[in-house]
Amino acid sequence: MTQSYDLVIAGGGPSGSAAAWQAAQTGARVVVLDKAEFPRDKPCGDGLTARAVSYLQKMGLAEEVGAFHRVNRVTVFSPTRWELSFPRRPGMPDHGHTVSRTELDALLLKHAESAGAEVRQSCEVVRPELDECGRVVGVVLKSGEKVLGDAVIAADGAYSPIKRALKIDSQYNGYSAIAIRSEMHADREDSDSLDIHLQLRFRGDQLPGYGWVFPMGGGRFNIGLGYVNSYKNWQSINATQFLGEFLHTLPAEWNLPPIEELKKNRSVRAWRLPMGFTAWPPWRPGVLFVGDCLGAGKPASGAGISKALESGLAAGECAIAALTNGGPDDFTNYAQRMEAAWGREYRRGRWFHKLLGYPPVANAGIRLIDNAAFRDRMLKALYKKAQGPQHTY
Repeated sequence: MTQSYDLVIAGGGPSGSAAAWQAAQTGARVVVLDKAEFPRDKPCGDGLTARAVSYLQKMGLAEEVGAFHRVNRVTVFSPTRWELSFPRRPGMPDHGHTVSRTELDALLLKHAESAGAEVRQSCEVVRPELDECGRVVGVVLKSGEKVLGDAVIAADGAYSPIKRALKIDSQYNGYSAIAIRSEMHADREDSDSLDIHLQLRFRGDQLPGYGWVFPMGGGRFNIGLGYVNSYKNWQSINATQFLGEFLHTLPAEWNLPPIEELKKNRSVRAWRLPMGFTAWPPWRPGVLFVGDCLGAGKPASGAGISKALESGLAAGECAIAALTNGGPDDFTNYAQRMEAAWGREYRRGRWFHKLLGYPPVANAGIRLIDNAAFRDRMLKALYKKAQGPQHTY
């Protein structure tokens, strides 16, 4: 059996669901295919930045987001303790939230379905379907079924079967981070702060990364760490053991469970986060790349949810616009949108990604940030920048 749509979206995570919701607004025939059955767990830090919250609000989910655990500030340990408030930016909230991806992703997929997109779960996309000219004209499921579309959006993750089959490469390929987290109970009060620990050492080297403690409400916390692969010995790090060592640096009175217990209950999850555009240009004839498939993670911080939402919304809009006005052979409009929104930020981020991989540079950076006078000047500049023009999807 072969079915045909205006837009076929491989992957029902935040980027795929955002693209489906955006495209369905136009009345387009949209289908979302995902190998999982929702709700399903997804390893993540579970933090929603103010920008991520703003995209969810624009999608009509303000009431649902308001029910998530709210965070109003960031507490940084460098190792000196200092606080940041969310900057006040025109048209954006001055706070963030935390929510498990199990809940968030199911909400977004249901929202796309409510907008008119067809959702098919337990449907694993294994490769793209190509025409005689090599243009993507649909996808092939593990069952052998073909699902055809005027355009395809690849939202199928860091290990995208579509991207692999097309042998997509990029001059920016290779930029990624390794992250690991576990959710656990802690004997401490619930908090409205995202805690960031910048001093993260491996065999005496300061790593280009950070640890986090994010409150989830009800005495639960998402605790994890991440580091980028520009550090020369990153493959020598046993991420699970490293997370256990990080847990030992946190206050003993929290009575956190040992890493062995967390491993037994399978709450420890690690993942790779591609960043800085690992597929560029972000399209080929018939297909657009979004989220982790695009390498949309922010090179400096690894923030991924806001970038997934932004790329998905842009791709959904640009795909339908291109199909309406020219056809599926050219999605330059999407590349222009992504370059305008992220180009300068990601060029700078890739530079820092490389630079901070050298432990002496990372050490110097920590010393600078830990210097109150320098930090105050830096924060003043950042808050001033936050008041400037903001990109929209």
